[in-house]
Amino acid sequence: MAKSPSPPSATGAKSRPVPLLLAIIFLVLAGTLLILRPWSRDAAAPPAGPTIDFQANAVFLPGEFSPQEYLLLGGSQLAELHPQVMVDIIRAAAGNIRIRLLSGSAANKDLIISTLENHGLDPGTVDILDLPILTMWVRDFGPVTVLDAAGRRSMVDFHYRERRGNALDDSVPGYLARDMGFPLKKSPLLVEGGDFLGNGRGLCLMSTRVTNRNAHYLERDPQQTVREFAAVLGFEDITLAHPLQGETTGHVDMFCAFLQPDLVLVGSYDPEVDPENASLLDELAGRLQGMTTLEGPLRVARVPMPDHADDVWRTYTNVVFANDVLLVPVYPAYCPELDQQALDLYRRLLPGRQVVGIDASELIRMRGALRCITMNIPRGAP
Repeated sequence: MAKSPSPPSATGAKSRPVPLLLAIIFLVLAGTLLILRPWSRDAAAPPAGPTIDFQANAVFLPGEFSPQEYLLLGGSQLAELHPQVMVDIIRAAAGNIRIRLLSGSAANKDLIISTLENHGLDPGTVDILDLPILTMWVRDFGPVTVLDAAGRRSMVDFHYRERRGNALDDSVPGYLARDMGFPLKKSPLLVEGGDFLGNGRGLCLMSTRVTNRNAHYLERDPQQTVREFAAVLGFEDITLAHPLQGETTGHVDMFCAFLQPDLVLVGSYDPEVDPENASLLDELAGRLQGMTTLEGPLRVARVPMPDHADDVWRTYTNVVFANDVLLVPVYPAYCPELDQQALDLYRRLLPGRQVVGIDASELIRMRGALRCITMNIPRGAP
């Protein structure tokens, strides 16, 4: 398959080389507002949603490396299909972050409890929440939690139209927002949690899959999709990235991870083994290197990725931040030497965190790793 041309960088309206008067007229007609830094006292807010007044509260998406209060797990299917992964995550993260397991029924709750007890874990160390849920891919259908300047939290619910899910999964954000007492804003955009990454300071890396899907299903112009998405989550600068060629999710967290506001990790492939994706990721790393952030020029680190000769797309960037702990997927039966290289790299880049490898050898065969089955909820104001 021929490589697609490099995607453009889509930025907030204030950086567009358009005369001020024409820009104002255009934005009014489009029903959008200027996107300014959400942490600025004078920041302009996105349009109001049905249950939260964004006119009064500009929002931003904290980085996953920032303080987190909860880690959500799609417990029902996870306990059934990959109980050891669930146990390993809880054992490594408990005590560093509050863990909430989502259970779809009383029977599923019993399964979760018995699984924890059978592995020597106290079920009382986690919260088990009963709500309608079908699959374990909570990153993709779960709510995205944003903060305003005062640290007040609200949740964003993107539309979920997924080959692996259904209406039950799409209803989870509403249930969670009510349970936690957070305002909820619904967005009609088709977006999954693996489609984008943020540096916590207004910079976003987003898969071109988002613009393509919304052009197809909602007949949205790509720039309109970018503007709406940026306004809802408080992003000022969005860089588009092509998905890996041949990898079926199209998610950017399969090959990238923000580790700090000014540090991003990008995967790399051996050009002798996968020349197309090696070139794609080299080009992306080159575009990201030196980009302007509030912390200084963006630094890019690279991590060698396992091959996919067996059509299994193993990744080292699908990681989970649990405050002082970082969970990294590893594949000891397939590539133990690469596993160790990845763990050593994370320890060098993040010396203040405990880096724990979690065996995702079977989980990855379902086209997802650790980040895919979790969702972070950041800390808010006391």
